[in-house]
Amino acid sequence: MTKLFWRPVRSLRSLRYMLAAILLSVSGAAYAQVSSDYAVVDDVTIYYAILPAEMLRSFPAGSQEARMHGGVPGGKHVHHVQIALFDATTGERITDASVTATIQEEGLGGADYSLDPFLVGDALTFGGYVEFQKASLYDISLRVVLPEDGRVIAETFEYRHR
Repeated sequence: MTKLFWRPVRSLRSLRYMLAAILLSVSGAAYAQVSSDYAVVDDVTIYYAILPAEMLRSFPAGSQEARMHGGVPGGKHVHHVQIALFDATTGERITDASVTATIQEEGLGGADYSLDPFLVGDALTFGGYVEFQKASLYDISLRVVLPEDGRVIAETFEYRHR
C-alpha cells in the first residue's frame, strides 16, 4: 500500500468541526441516528462515528462523499462507520494504519470489515458501509495495526441501532 501523506490536523477540534459540517448539512431526522465517541488507547486517540447512509445519499452524485468506497449502497439500515486516528501526544493524524472492525449483535457472532482510507475534507479517515439488520445493541471491536512500530491497538465501542 502506498503511504499517504496529508496535511496534519493541528488539533482534535478540527476533526470535530469536520464531522459537525457533515452533520449540519443533512436533515434533523437523519441527525438523530448519528452515534459518535472516542477513546485513548496506548497513546492513540480513536474517534468513531456511525452515520446513516441516507446522510451521504443527500450529497450530489459526483461529490467525494457520494463516491467514497465505491458509492453509497442502497438499503434502509445501511450505515457508514468511520474512524479517525491521532497520536495522543502530538495530535498528529495517523494515516498509515490498517483498520478492521468486527461488528456483532450482543451475544451473537460477528462479521469482520476492513475499513478503507478516505478523505473527510482534506483529512484522511478510515471507514466502510455496514448494514445493521435490526434494532439492537452492537459491539464494534476495532483492531488498528500501526506499521511504523508494529503496535496493535484494540478497542470496543457499543452502538445501539434503532
